[in-house]
Amino acid sequence: MSDLHREHCRRQHRVLGQFLAIEAWLRGVDCIVIGRDDLEQYLGLIRFKSTRVYWLQLDLKPWFPYQKDYYSSTSPSSLNSLFLSRVPIERHLPDGTMLTESRVAQMTGDAPLTQMFSSARRLPSEGEIVAYLAQLSAGLVLPKRRKRAKRRAR
Repeated sequence: MSDLHREHCRRQHRVLGQFLAIEAWLRGVDCIVIGRDDLEQYLGLIRFKSTRVYWLQLDLKPWFPYQKDYYSSTSPSSLNSLFLSRVPIERHLPDGTMLTESRVAQMTGDAPLTQMFSSARRLPSEGEIVAYLAQLSAGLVLPKRRKRAKRRAR
């Protein structure tokens, strides 16, 4: 892989990280889960090679230092979902094979508030995100609160 390709991916991942951090803050959650469909759409990929997943996780660490990736099979190209959290999350995640929505629903009662990204809206394109972040940073728009995650009964 060329340095130009890596730099393109890094920039694309950082834009996504900044946007998801704002989304998590607006939703009042510590952990946001992004699914394969959203990643495919945003990154323009169908296959996720292990190097690209590694780069994605590495580049998102400044915003989400705690991450857990789940795969549909043992193939590195079968990324199913990525749990991105600002606080430790792994001990709260149930073991076993299950749908991502089920995994979120079965998290322990004291788990950080967690929400699927796509449960509230579609992931905008990179251009849409850059335009939104620019308008936000220039004070031209205000962030809009999203549907807050509900705390689970203990």
